[in-house]
Amino acid sequence: MRNAPLLIPSWDIAFAPTTYQQLLTAEPALSPTIKLSFVTPTSFRSKGYHFPLPVPEKVFHSYLRRWNNFSGLNFDQAEFLNWIDENAIISRHKLESQKVAAGKKGMVTGFTGAVEFGLGRSAHNRPDFVQLFYALGRLAPYCGTGHKTTFGLGQTRAQWLTEALPEVSIQSVLATRIDELTQKFMAHRKRTGGSRAAEIAETWATILARRELGESLFDIAADLEMPYETVKTYVKLARRALKVEQ
Repeated sequence: MRNAPLLIPSWDIAFAPTTYQQLLTAEPALSPTIKLSFVTPTSFRSKGYHFPLPVPEKVFHSYLRRWNNFSGLNFDQAEFLNWIDENAIISRHKLESQKVAAGKKGMVTGFTGAVEFGLGRSAHNRPDFVQLFYALGRLAPYCGTGHKTTFGLGQTRAQWLTEALPEVSIQSVLATRIDELTQKFMAHRKRTGGSRAAEIAETWATILARRELGESLFDIAADLEMPYETVKTYVKLARRALKVEQ
């Protein structure tokens, strides 16, 4: 779809317009819990790796960071997250993990499904944080959850969705193929223990998998920010390695 002219025949607003102040001061819901559904794979960045679990501290850190950046109604991050760690609980969940291709050549393991968050008894010693807790739950559908939301990950709904999980996306198909090819290329390399070998194997796999799905080498090279001739060479080497295996 790169450079393709797209005609938009109509549009609609997914969520009602609101303000941060309105989110903060909205009437409390009848239910004392927050129900969130993650309709696309959701993940957090932790210690250089993807963290595919909805731990309360990570979920609400994701929302608070956006809140403090844009609302003008700042709360102390360390203090609030410590309060979340001590008081927020998971009442129930229904989750599945899924690996998808997101961004340039990276793959992300994320979770989809629904989670219900509640608060312990001692939480009400900080009514300001209780108010923020519910406000962030209302913010979630607007900002998404976790990282790589600009690539479509972490799409969130403020309700418990009981229907079946979404069908497998092209990104998950691509990720599965990349993972399969990476393992094959690693098996063919003489030095399989170093990070360099793993990086090259995944690069070959990414380029070949995207080529198999119909992308041009020019577009792949531009997206990966690699020289076209290098990408062309990697495709040849990758195909040659597969033929040797066969």
